[in-house]
Amino acid sequence: MIFKNTYTIALVVSGSVFLASTMTSMAGPGNGSNLGECYNNWISWCNEHTAGYPNNCYGESLNRCDKIHKAMSTLPGYKVNSMKSTALRKAKRANTTLVAPTVQPVRRAN
Repeated sequence: MIFKNTYTIALVVSGSVFLASTMTSMAGPGNGSNLGECYNNWISWCNEHTAGYPNNCYGESLNRCDKIHKAMSTLPGYKVNSMKSTALRKAKRANTTLVAPTVQPVRRAN
């Protein structure tokens, strides 16, 4: 009876630890101290966790940054749009395929 309770407690504790570590690894990045930093953090996160741009992750995360930093930012609209387009230039494209360059032999004069 004592052993069954001990094993049950150990199983529950180990399951809780596993769940807690999994939940924190699935959390998104920090929101940064300013709008540009927030954009860059989320674009990098979307690059790592999705197939690439375009998908919902990029648009939703940029809108999230807008909502979070709205009270702190007094930037005009054109500046915010410029920051968004700059951040999206760092987005990994979905159709991007990495190809290793072919190695060319070195020619030497005879």
